[in-house]
Amino acid sequence: MGKISKKQDFRRVFVDTLNKLAKKNPNIIVIICDVGFNYLDNPKLKFKVLNLGVTEPTAAIISAALALEGYSVWFYSMINFVTFRVHEQIRNAICMHKAPVKIIGVKGSEKYRFLGFSHNLLTEREEFDWLRKLPGMKCYLPKTSKEVREAVLKSYQDKNPAYIRL
Repeated sequence: MGKISKKQDFRRVFVDTLNKLAKKNPNIIVIICDVGFNYLDNPKLKFKVLNLGVTEPTAAIISAALALEGYSVWFYSMINFVTFRVHEQIRNAICMHKAPVKIIGVKGSEKYRFLGFSHNLLTEREEFDWLRKLPGMKCYLPKTSKEVREAVLKSYQDKNPAYIRL
């Protein structure tokens, strides 16, 4: 992967790329748990957004169920909430059932830094190191806007679960 650019907002690249895909696929759903409003609260979006509140384990299971029914499901939140908080659901409901859920982990920013380790990583590759060991899980750590677009497009085509860190 390329050099990290601090000028680019990968969340915007993710939303724009998914919006282009949704013009051809009305079955794209982004599931959020009370985050992402700046990017996902827009009536011009072509995909559906479901805010399930602070229910990450339930949201992971619902994501798996919808994906197994043929929807293109993108489970979006801060890294700790879509990985650590739901490890068992990712392993059992998503990976073991081969549900093609795409998990989007947003790295904690300055806003979350003061909320401690519940909202932030302890090490740079903490979540990546165990997610990549799960059966069928593809993991992407894009460093540029181009790599974010490529990861979204590749994982969209793939019928396996995937994790993309923004």
